[in-house]
Amino acid sequence: MVEAWIVGGLIGYLLGSIPTGLWIGMWRGGEDIRASGSGRTGATNTFRALGLRWSVSVLVLDAIKGGAPILIVMAVWDSPTAEVVAGLAAVIGHQFPLFAGFRGGRGAATALGGMLVVMPMGALFALGTGIPILLRVRVMSLASLVGATSAAVGISLLAVYGGAPDAYVGFAVGTWLLVVIGHKDNIERLAAGTERVLSMGRPSS
Repeated sequence: MVEAWIVGGLIGYLLGSIPTGLWIGMWRGGEDIRASGSGRTGATNTFRALGLRWSVSVLVLDAIKGGAPILIVMAVWDSPTAEVVAGLAAVIGHQFPLFAGFRGGRGAATALGGMLVVMPMGALFALGTGIPILLRVRVMSLASLVGATSAAVGISLLAVYGGAPDAYVGFAVGTWLLVVIGHKDNIERLAAGTERVLSMGRPSS
């Protein structure tokens, strides 16, 4: 099954490398959204640069990038490990995209898309804890980190006690680590009490 791991990893990384936020910003008016806000290509910075409509589009497309390579692997091979490799590679591709100078997003939406395919209950854990925090304090990074943590714990417990493949624990822990790494600067600002709060007004430049 080594070939499944290799091919799955390549597919995941290449699909994950599609910089949807960057390309949508360029299509909308030649704007590189990395020039403003957090300097990232994900849905949150798209919201700051382009507004809610385009932010939702990027969120959905980034989630698809996480789920699609896993579905491709599932269709060809019976290898949970290859599924995990493909999903993790997609998150890495989103964070360090080949097609955008290795400057991408933080990986939360892409990880969520992978969770929806691998274990939908894990995605429900993430959304069920992350959305209330976002609505309450309007700090996307905190919501993403709490959601990723609860999903990792939930998926691990389900994999251990619910009969799911053991490899899915690797997916849970791996995506959590990648999301935490992607939010390193956010964690520093959260600790310092200087993290950005999402404004629901007009997008800022």
